Amino acid sequence: MDACDEKIETSLEAKREKPWGYERPIGEFRGIFLKELFIRKGSKSSLHYHERKDELFYLVRGKIIVLVEGKEIQMTPGDSLRISPGQHHRIIPKEDSLILELGTQMFGDVFRIDDDYQRSKRE
Repeated sequence: MDACDEKIETSLEAKREKPWGYERPIGEFRGIFLKELFIRKGSKSSLHYHERKDELFYLVRGKIIVLVEGKEIQMTPGDSLRISPGQHHRIIPKEDSLILELGTQMFGDVFRIDDDYQRSKRE
């Protein structure tokens, strides 16, 4: 089978509502997961990290600031940013924003440091 003949595994999971917007799994290929994140202006993700998960954010539309280890990184459509395991990060949208997240999926690997929505410290 040629590489171009391989079918990408598509997730059957539905969109998951979050206090800041939603996340929607798109698919998986060889242990790499793709999902869509929509984050509303006026909200923000928790300040958190992952022990094992490696992520790449690609901003499709909107404007965001990603805090990584206390440093502000401004992103506009077409920008991408890698978040390595262990890096503390938070997404703050300046307008409604759509992000594609490509990463290794690690369930139970979210460790929240600060969360405006009083969710559990670990997910």
